Amino acid sequence: MELILSMFLLWSSIDIDVGALSNTIIYELKVVDNFSTDVYKISNLNDREIDRRLKGTFLEGTGKMMYQIEMEKGINFRAVYAIAALESGKGKQTSGINNYCGIKNKSGCGYRDFDSREECLIFLANLLCSKFYRGRTLESIGTDYCPTDPTWAKQVKEIMGEI
Repeated sequence: MELILSMFLLWSSIDIDVGALSNTIIYELKVVDNFSTDVYKISNLNDREIDRRLKGTFLEGTGKMMYQIEMEKGINFRAVYAIAALESGKGKQTSGINNYCGIKNKSGCGYRDFDSREECLIFLANLLCSKFYRGRTLESIGTDYCPTDPTWAKQVKEIMGEI
């Protein structure tokens, strides 16, 4: 941290965009994991580190999108990953087209189709951000998200711990 401060003081005499520099430094420091199984507590990782954590999984390459979900929606990327992993057998079976999250259609008698896996994951993040779910525990979310499985939240937490 002293090195960063020294560099800042040195550069303060140079005409640079201090705000942009500060944002870059903060972004680069986001590699210390703030691990939590709380849906609404973000990881504090940058997109490259999230990508590294997702390497070899069915959501490989979604680090930038997951980072944006954390920054814009305040939803832990691990929760999005774990729900999708549980509902799709880690990407092996979808409920409908590109539906990795087991999201029902509007009539509730079938599953919703998505144009891409990213669209599905963003839909899930928006759902978790909605007034209905916002601020609830995983256990409480599970009673509505998957009411037929009393172990749903426990399974989601286990999968969150894998990445």
